[in-house]
Amino acid sequence: MQKIPVGPTIAFAYRFLVQEIGTVVGISWIPAVLFAGVNYLTRLYAFENRALLDSNDAQTAVGYLLLSIVSLAVTLYASSIVAIAITRQVNGREGRERPPGVLLLYFAAGRSEWRMLGANIRFLMASVALLLLAAGVALAAFLIAGTPLNAPEQMTPTGASIAAALVAWAGMIYAFISIAQMGFLLPAVVTLEEKGGLRRAHELTKGNVWRVLAVVAALGLPVLLLVLGAEAAILRSVVGTDFGALTPTEFFDKAEEAMEQKLLPWQIFSAIVFMLGSGLFYSGAAFAYRARTSPER
Repeated sequence: MQKIPVGPTIAFAYRFLVQEIGTVVGISWIPAVLFAGVNYLTRLYAFENRALLDSNDAQTAVGYLLLSIVSLAVTLYASSIVAIAITRQVNGREGRERPPGVLLLYFAAGRSEWRMLGANIRFLMASVALLLLAAGVALAAFLIAGTPLNAPEQMTPTGASIAAALVAWAGMIYAFISIAQMGFLLPAVVTLEEKGGLRRAHELTKGNVWRVLAVVAALGLPVLLLVLGAEAAILRSVVGTDFGALTPTEFFDKAEEAMEQKLLPWQIFSAIVFMLGSGLFYSGAAFAYRARTSPER
């Protein structure tokens, strides 16, 4: 198998998004509306019942938990639909499985989408397990070093505390690298291989870890900057430009207040980011998979 080509993969993903933006929107706008809609209802419920949630009202908390589970399930399924459709579009499949070149709407609930949903759930569980493991390793390292975790301002740099910090960083970096290895090629593997899953996706990235990280960074950084810029604009509309004058508690309170006031525009923006991000990531993953699995020349 060949190496994943970093430059061509990045270039293809951006070119695909620009040249086939109509197809990307046609494939993803219904899933994006579902994703944004359930998230809007969940956050609206939390904002409208903030006092009861803060007072640990059991009925309200259970309602919020159920809404959050439904929101997560819809988000994962919406992502699954788009992942399968865009991967097939890139792969150029013919027949019923390939969405047409010009789309007004697209929604699928076939076997491949359910397989993708299952893979996404397993990926989420594995990611959480890796992050918890990294957090546990970090906690153990700091406890062994005698670091006062309940009063970090009292921590003095010693050889033991520095070593513990290095162990903690190493654990988190390992977790994030493993998550990228499992997740990047997963949509293409599930779509194009009958028995493909997390193990196969991870296996295909062996010897290509830095290439995968470079592609993920190049595709994800613009999306991240877009989201952070929108969050800053919403916060500035409530707080003004003087962020530095706020204490951390005041900052988060103002951020929550700003999000409550701009909840609907934020969810519309989130739907747009969902479509653009899907077009970038899934097309890039499909191209990288095709390059990786091509026979050596």
